[in-house]
Amino acid sequence: MVEGLALGRRDDHRDRIGKNVTLELLVRHGSLEVTRHKIEADKHFYLDEADDWSGFEFIFLLSGKLRLEEGDVHTELGPGEYMHHSGLSKRAFFRVMEDVELLMVSSPPSMHLVRDEIQDMLALARSVEEKDKETEGHCHRLERLAILTGERLGLSSQKLINLSYGAYLHDIGKVKVPDEILGKAESLTDDEWEAMRRHPALGEEMLMEKDFLAEAGRIVRAHHERYDGTGYPDGLSGEEIPIEARVIAVVDAYDAITSDRPYQPALDRTEALKELRLGAGTHFDPVVVRAFSSLISEDDDSA
Repeated sequence: MVEGLALGRRDDHRDRIGKNVTLELLVRHGSLEVTRHKIEADKHFYLDEADDWSGFEFIFLLSGKLRLEEGDVHTELGPGEYMHHSGLSKRAFFRVMEDVELLMVSSPPSMHLVRDEIQDMLALARSVEEKDKETEGHCHRLERLAILTGERLGLSSQKLINLSYGAYLHDIGKVKVPDEILGKAESLTDDEWEAMRRHPALGEEMLMEKDFLAEAGRIVRAHHERYDGTGYPDGLSGEEIPIEARVIAVVDAYDAITSDRPYQPALDRTEALKELRLGAGTHFDPVVVRAFSSLISEDDDSA
């Protein structure tokens, strides 16, 4: 168990859990903030260690299921159960197993401040989609598929969180590309294409403004690199490319192939996977393609 983190089970504390506990804490600890959070299944988040944040946090699950992940040791929490701490020895990572709604009491503010800080970034990412109706929902789909693929590859909890941010915000740099280029139906000129190719580096610059998004910025910069070194902006190849960026490259291509676009009709899943396998070793990391293919194939089998 992460040192400093206490978990409460409804079996042991049934009579002590509920509104009365929260109200008591508000009075006893003075200036606290209470927030309600809804988090979708398959998301990852963490509580910071004492070196990065100090204070008190009390989290009560109203619905859904969370899993505390410590290497190979997992502890699940469900409705009516809670956790609290006043400083952790190391980051505590969680996976959302089912859509959750939770109540957080925090002093000083922590998780919801990070949420507020990123809202503008998320809004900018969605604004890119809004300029092109064919890409509506693209960021959300990409994030979900990227996380599931990253889990299949055995990425650490921290890498999965970085991947989550990087996938959702991968095209945020396009907000700095002129609209007439972004929405152009005809082929781009050389100069226009050069302007378009700057969006990964522009995205990195934007994300580096927030310390907790610095790693996501590194991922965003590299998401158009190719496994054989022919991508941009830095011409990285193989394992020089961050694994998170290699994951995004695969799921981004898959989503594009399976979506209707003005220049091409959507392909079905089988044909899309064939396209990805053809690009394995040149455009894509073969290991990532295999992991993603197995994920999609399993989804087909369970449909």
